Amino acid sequence: MSDEIGIKELRVSGTAKKELHQGSEPGFATALPEVERRRMGTQGRQWQNDSVFPSVHVIRGSEAILRYREMLLSFSERCGQPGTMEDLTYFLSKPGLLKRVPSLFLVVNREHLKMEELRVEDLVGALFLYEYSLMGLGLRAFATNDRSGRGTMLALPFQRLKVAAIASRVLLDRGAHVMMLSFRVGSEAVNRVTAEGPTMKPIHGDKEDIREFQFLPSPRTTADWTQREREIPGYLALKESYDATLAGVGVKTRRNLRYYRRRAEAELGCTFVADVEIGEAELKVLNRECMYPVADRVALWRFRTMKDLMEPVIVGVKDKDGRWLSLLGGRRYDGRMEILWQMNRDGLNAYSLSTVMRSYCIDHEVERGTKRLYLEGGTPHSLHHSFVREELMDLVVMRRSWVAKAMRKLVTYRVGTDNELADILKSADFRWEPC
Repeated sequence: MSDEIGIKELRVSGTAKKELHQGSEPGFATALPEVERRRMGTQGRQWQNDSVFPSVHVIRGSEAILRYREMLLSFSERCGQPGTMEDLTYFLSKPGLLKRVPSLFLVVNREHLKMEELRVEDLVGALFLYEYSLMGLGLRAFATNDRSGRGTMLALPFQRLKVAAIASRVLLDRGAHVMMLSFRVGSEAVNRVTAEGPTMKPIHGDKEDIREFQFLPSPRTTADWTQREREIPGYLALKESYDATLAGVGVKTRRNLRYYRRRAEAELGCTFVADVEIGEAELKVLNRECMYPVADRVALWRFRTMKDLMEPVIVGVKDKDGRWLSLLGGRRYDGRMEILWQMNRDGLNAYSLSTVMRSYCIDHEVERGTKRLYLEGGTPHSLHHSFVREELMDLVVMRRSWVAKAMRKLVTYRVGTDNELADILKSADFRWEPC
């Protein structure tokens, strides 16, 4: 069933009206159909350049979202964000994800478009959000699941703020209490997209201006929003040689990368394996003997989802007896290497196997001609201090409801300082605007 909502006139069908105004469902996750279509009426505020976005499709659940993987891969190329969606299977199939229900918002440029007719040319933007749940019931609190902000949103150039505004309005109209979107508002190089398709003309230094952010007006819900722009460690820039790359990192980190690798080679007889071949049984044994073992199902999930990547990477370090000391898994795309996970054998703390592996990995990727190294997984490392800084936008929207107020108090007293949403809700330094 599809619900159509006019922004000003509030033309809502019977079932949708009950859901929107009574809000009596046991959980947001169970109230929505798998695919929901909304029409953003032309009565709403006009966007910049007189463009209006007419339709949004909401797709919920990992399996339903993964059916659109190939389309999202194609769309990422059109948006100048190649490879962004390639690891979609890896993140959506992660064990334990059921505590947060994923939703994919597809903003399209055609009114009354049926999902079976959807083409990549119809897409304007795609946004991923996750709903928190408790005991199987949705809490109507949404956040992104990507600290880097690279995989949160796909959008044509200069459309990201618009996509964020539309998705936020849809969620508010469906009863969401709190939402946080963390995404990139620009990039150092994007491709121009024309009616004939993408052209390879980079636009350097482009960034959308938050002052252009506009919520679609609606008398149905009353809420407030705030935002912040922050810098995060992005990636390690790989130079023409290993030594040139290390010259750009801190003195202590550079010394450790060289020292621990030499020590491991001299005392343990370490060798680097660029293309690891290992079976699931052997992987489970190594996992149980690691410094930070995970459940067998998580270890196997890491291993099995590698086959879904276009260019998976599993490299390792062995000792002189052929015993695995460290494994590292990730992917390559568009001249980049992204580390997704790492396993280090326990009992060898004095050798800093994490540092040894990353030294080998950097050296190997430099030889291959890779330009950027990202760390999405693995233990924290001092390398982060030498990363190129990238800009990230946090957008927080909160309904004026007693439930949202209760959530804010709970976050203030119960959530740690490593949570970005909690940091914003706890602070009195942000200016909140009505929407």
